[in-house]
Amino acid sequence: MSKVSILIPAYNAACYLAKTLDSVLAQSYQDYEVIVVDNGSTDDTCAIAMQYKYRVKTLSKAHGGPASARNMAIKHSTGEYLAFLDSDDIWLENKLVEQVDYMDSNLHAGLVFSKAFMFTEESSKLVIKKIIGYTDNPSLRMLLFGNFIPNSSVVIRSKCVGDVGFLNEKESLIGAEDYEYWLRIARRYSIAGIERPLVYYRLHDNNLSGAGKNIDRNLSAVMVALRELEEFCPTLWTDYEVDRELLFARLHIRAGFAWRQERQWGKCLEKFGQAIAQSKDPRVMRWIIAATVLKQWS
Repeated sequence: MSKVSILIPAYNAACYLAKTLDSVLAQSYQDYEVIVVDNGSTDDTCAIAMQYKYRVKTLSKAHGGPASARNMAIKHSTGEYLAFLDSDDIWLENKLVEQVDYMDSNLHAGLVFSKAFMFTEESSKLVIKKIIGYTDNPSLRMLLFGNFIPNSSVVIRSKCVGDVGFLNEKESLIGAEDYEYWLRIARRYSIAGIERPLVYYRLHDNNLSGAGKNIDRNLSAVMVALRELEEFCPTLWTDYEVDRELLFARLHIRAGFAWRQERQWGKCLEKFGQAIAQSKDPRVMRWIIAATVLKQWS
């Protein structure tokens, strides 16, 4: 039995999986097990994972959403802590030791994450684009306004699964299934962020969070995640003093701004119109104007 179970869902990840696993095996903290779930890949993903058979447990399943693969890994895990890692991301060598130390010292915390370097790989060199993740006193209320937790930076207590259940496998949540899970955990436990980046988050065309082509899908998945949380916590909006309709309008403006960045003006105006339909609060028009003229808006 290991202290940490590292959960890696992998779908057609042959190009990246070896580097991901090598970053795990290079960890300064070594009391862990690694579980790779081949999620119905049609490339050499499974064969690459099997090359690490003395250090990695490899499972296989029919292709489904990422949540189904992560749930399979959780069901086969033995660790006190569960560490999430996507099959194309890379850990810094001190990632686990810092987070295990934090969890051991802060028994109230159910989830710890860190900032991450967002990068591309060019001529076999890592090129850092920006740093992502917000770590200044994170809370459920803050999460309602957007997912600031890099998935591959997350460690949770395994007992969280007993309290909030497994990841939601609904197809409509694909792309935001991790966000929905963080919301549920944050409802029951405190969450914490480590300010230093401990993860490299890879940018490429096949990312679920991708670029312009996924804007509408991501918005829809986030809306589903929030509605799922409403069912989990019927008093959500009054408990956290958040205007539901205004928040939903803001999410549509954010999507409109993303379409504006892609120069898809019709889509941009469509989202702005949907924001106005969501809420008549005067701030909506001010935000739309800001999202129309500013280079950055959130």
